[in-house]
Amino acid sequence: MKKILAMTVALCMSCLVFAGCGDGSSSEDPKSKAETASSGTAAEGEDTPEESAAQGEEQGGTEDDSPSAKLLAEYPVNDGAYDVSQGATENMLARAVLNKGDTSRLAEKIDHALNNPKETTKICFLGDSITAGSGANSSTNQYVNQVKTWWEENISFYVDVTNAGIGATDSYAGVHRAQRDCVSLGADIIVIEFINDLDDDFYASCMDSLVRMCLAQENNPAVIILEPSCEGGSSPQNAHLKVAQGYNIPMISYHDAVIPEIDAGNFTWADVSPDNVHPNDAGHIIMAQCITDMWGKIKDNIANEEKVSTPFDAATEAPAGNPFENASLGGRDTPDTVKTVDEGTFTEEASFQKFTGGWGTKEGGSATFEITAKNIGMLYMKVTSGEQGTLAVTVDDGDPVLIDGNFPNGWGNYAKADPIFTSDETATHTVKVEVVEGDAQAFQILNWLIS
Repeated sequence: MKKILAMTVALCMSCLVFAGCGDGSSSEDPKSKAETASSGTAAEGEDTPEESAAQGEEQGGTEDDSPSAKLLAEYPVNDGAYDVSQGATENMLARAVLNKGDTSRLAEKIDHALNNPKETTKICFLGDSITAGSGANSSTNQYVNQVKTWWEENISFYVDVTNAGIGATDSYAGVHRAQRDCVSLGADIIVIEFINDLDDDFYASCMDSLVRMCLAQENNPAVIILEPSCEGGSSPQNAHLKVAQGYNIPMISYHDAVIPEIDAGNFTWADVSPDNVHPNDAGHIIMAQCITDMWGKIKDNIANEEKVSTPFDAATEAPAGNPFENASLGGRDTPDTVKTVDEGTFTEEASFQKFTGGWGTKEGGSATFEITAKNIGMLYMKVTSGEQGTLAVTVDDGDPVLIDGNFPNGWGNYAKADPIFTSDETATHTVKVEVVEGDAQAFQILNWLIS
């Protein structure tokens, strides 16, 4: 069955504000800026705190039999006010291990590093602006660097940490850039963080394909999902937990560490965040502690840990369907999957942040491509200036999908990812893009999303 996915507003998702950093082109206060969108990405995060949070389904309370509720009952909140500058309490850290899963891969990597201290362990953090470090006042306090320092001090100085955080990206963009930004590096440990997802089936399926891709690598990397939170407790935690449980991998929940304490009045959201999504220094440090406490317990008990990992079984059932198998980015340099039949007026080479090899026009017009895939999506620029137009995308003989390149009154320019087309079989499709007539005639296609 083939489907064209129209998405001038939402497709599988609802109102979403992205946790991303602007590119400095907007003077708008980013706090509380929202966009109705189907899925999204944004400019790479820097040290400067910016705002826009992924507002997933509100999670206010948890069911009595949920993993979160059980952990909260076993490890209750602090008895009274707590100074978060002191770091996480033991109960906060215990609640953070929302799904311990099979830790044999992680134990194997830790054991190898301990016994081969001059061999380099590769750790990759794949995520959005939180992973990129937004909200922290210094790079030292960013959770990724906190984890790196802990590894150097407790496991081995020889560690190569890759920060593959790009502000405002979600796991839909993430699964398509994972091969380039993470998997190709041969990482031994992969930590995945995407607060910009919604708590729904679409994002469960994106995370499914992403985790599965990582687990299937020949070096048997340890894969961990990290779950932050937005102000008020919204997060895609339930969707991500479905994947973690399905593949029996660890899931660390900063959400469950801090939100119950805030709900109890022991400290406030402002104590751990400068806006409504990004951790501040204290929040980043607690987030790192949630990871390193689990890793440290494995290290301290390494003699008794299961340390023989097994290759991923391709017959393992995909808990959310694995629709984006073999996902990748398509650009001018990938003619096997994306062939430019007629670039028309899209003669400029579009690029933004870490996304390169795209097609751009300033004068409207059209271009035609041949794309070989089951599923096709587009990564494109959203701008606050009003200079971008609307693009009509037609796959084969289907109805056109309209893509709006404007982000009025937004916090900054960013790269956005939208699904366009899905089918059951890999085939070569003719894809025509044409700027809709109007005041703005510029448009930048940064990459095609191929799976």
